[in-house]
Amino acid sequence: MKTINTINGIPLHYARLTNHPYGTRGEQRQFKIDAQFLKTLEAAFEEVFLNCPLGKPEIITTAGILVNKPGMHGHGKAFDIDAIFWKDNSLVTSNFIHQKELYIGIECFLRKHFGIVLNNLYPNHHDHWHIDTSVVVDYNKGSKSETLFVQMSLRYIYEKPVIIDGIWGRQTRSYIEEVFSRLQIATPITTKTNYIKFLDLTGKIAFKLTEDKASPIALLDNLEAVIAQLPATQKQQVTEALNSFLDHGDTASWLTGLATHHDLDAVIDHVTMG
Repeated sequence: MKTINTINGIPLHYARLTNHPYGTRGEQRQFKIDAQFLKTLEAAFEEVFLNCPLGKPEIITTAGILVNKPGMHGHGKAFDIDAIFWKDNSLVTSNFIHQKELYIGIECFLRKHFGIVLNNLYPNHHDHWHIDTSVVVDYNKGSKSETLFVQMSLRYIYEKPVIIDGIWGRQTRSYIEEVFSRLQIATPITTKTNYIKFLDLTGKIAFKLTEDKASPIALLDNLEAVIAQLPATQKQQVTEALNSFLDHGDTASWLTGLATHHDLDAVIDHVTMG
């Protein structure tokens, strides 16, 4: 067992305290971790941030590594990611709904190294990623967490109207076959080589979309997505305020002049042919 307070030179912080609440940069802490698991974590973070357009972050906040509880945490072989902070940007995992491309891009590369990745849509994990190596990296159609991820990718990266329910069925299979054909990946997804290629290309496409979709129109779409998640009593008031802004003559004129078309095929070609 090793004691660390950084990974690959990135400080590890804890932000689950009254004076350092969730979503803040927290404070740097010492964490105990299994030595072999640390090597996997280092390799995973290196690949994530090598590909991420935001580069190497300043801080990663974690909810814990070695924790007095059953499972892999009890052996220092699991890691919970709360948030990632760069100089001018941040990803707080509970904010998935309006940072979907960045979130999915990071998760793609995490899944290349960890057989277990529990994300925002998995029960009791809306505010962190849980990652561990208790199972091998592959795609199992019976895995709720893996199917949730695939369906998230289909809807939010490849714009397929799939139902996100964590259940592998005819609709999910049909859209996966379409996407694999477009990416020139052999099927089935359950072949490890095919799955890894899907993770790699989808991660790179998601990261390219993170750059390309950083526009006022995309930011408004993100705001509307956040409003849709609000309780009904708050949603109406906030929606009315947003609509009053959007319906203003000057705002409407400004929005009309902005480009709204996003060419997903061009992004896919850029990644697959580059």
